Amino acid sequence: MLKNFFYLIVAFSLLLCASVKAEKVKMGLSAFQDVYSVFVGIDQGYWEDEGIELELTYSDWGGTNELGVADKVDVWATSDADVILHNARGIDSTLAFPMFYFAGSGLMFDPDVHSDWTTYNEFFESNGGNVNEAIKSTLIQVKGAKVAVAAGGAQSTTFIQMIERAGLNQSDFNIIDMTAEDMPPALLSGSIDIQISGIPQRLAVLNKGMKTLMDQTSLPDTVAHGALGAKRSWINANFETAKKIQKVILKTLAYIKQNPDDSYPIIVENLKKRGTPYEAEWLYGVWDNMEFFVNGVDWYNEKVVATNGGFYWKDRFESLIVGLQSQDKIPDPYDVPLEDLNYGLKIVSSLEKEGFKTSMDD
Repeated sequence: MLKNFFYLIVAFSLLLCASVKAEKVKMGLSAFQDVYSVFVGIDQGYWEDEGIELELTYSDWGGTNELGVADKVDVWATSDADVILHNARGIDSTLAFPMFYFAGSGLMFDPDVHSDWTTYNEFFESNGGNVNEAIKSTLIQVKGAKVAVAAGGAQSTTFIQMIERAGLNQSDFNIIDMTAEDMPPALLSGSIDIQISGIPQRLAVLNKGMKTLMDQTSLPDTVAHGALGAKRSWINANFETAKKIQKVILKTLAYIKQNPDDSYPIIVENLKKRGTPYEAEWLYGVWDNMEFFVNGVDWYNEKVVATNGGFYWKDRFESLIVGLQSQDKIPDPYDVPLEDLNYGLKIVSSLEKEGFKTSMDD
C-alpha cells in the first residue's frame, strides 16, 4: 500500500512539472559581444531558472530593430538612438532592459593609403589639449572621404555629433549606409576610406593594421546607451516577465564580471557561429574599458539614474533628440516623454523595491 502511495506521489509530481510550461520570449539578436552576453546567461541556466524559454532570431542591427518594430520578436537588441527614431514614427518602443554603455566606436582608416592623415590624439597633443580644435582639425582634413556607417544606429548618431562639434555638415562627407559586417572587407579592399562600427569590426581591422583616426573618448556625451528593447505595450502587458528578463541580465553581467575566463569564450563561440570574427582575449580590453556593463541595481542607480552619474540617462536622451532634430530626422517639438523612451528606469526600480540587486546578493 505504501509503495503504491509512493508511486502515486511521483506520478502526480511529474504531471505537475509537465503542466508548468516555460514562458516563451522571442528575442532578436545582432552579432555583437555586448548583447551576446545573453548566451552566458543561457549557459548558466539563468533563463531556465526564471522559467523563460528563449526563441532567438538573428539579423544585423538594423534588421533586428525592424523585427521588433514589426512585432516579429518581443525583445531585441537596440539603443537610445533607435528608440528615439522609432517613437518619431509612432512606434512605442523603449530602452527596456539596460545592458551596456558603448564608448567603443572609432573612425578606422588605412594608414598606408592615407599616410598624410593625422589622428585626433596627435592633434590633441600638439595643440595643448584643446578638444574642440582637435576634433575640428581631424575631420576637416578628411572632408570628402567615403565613410561607412549603419544608418539610424548609435554609431551613426555618434558620427553626426562629431561632425557638428567640428562645425561641419554631413554633406562634407560621402556617407555610405553599410551593415557592420560588411565594413571590414570594404575598408581592407579600399572601397571605403573610413568605417565607424561596433567593437568586433573595429578590432577586426585593428588586427589587420588599420588605425583609429578618432573615437568616442574624444566626446564623452556620445556614449550610447544599449539594451534589449521592447514595446511599452508589451511590457505593460507582461510586466512580471519583464522583471524576470532584467533579473537575468543583471545576474549574467555580474557573473561575467567575476568570471571573465569562463564567460568570454562562450560569447566568442556564438559570435563566430554568426560569422563575426572575434577572439576571446580581445574582450579583456573591451569589457568595462570600451563598454561599461550594468552588473547590479546599485551600479545602475549610481551611474545612470543619479544626475551626477557618468551615464546620466536624461542628459544623453536630451542631447540625442537635439542632434536628431538638427538633422531633420525627428520632429521639433518631440512630444514623447523621456521616461517613456527608457522603461529600464521603471523595471530596475521595481527590482530594487523587491530587494533584488545581483546574483551575488541572492
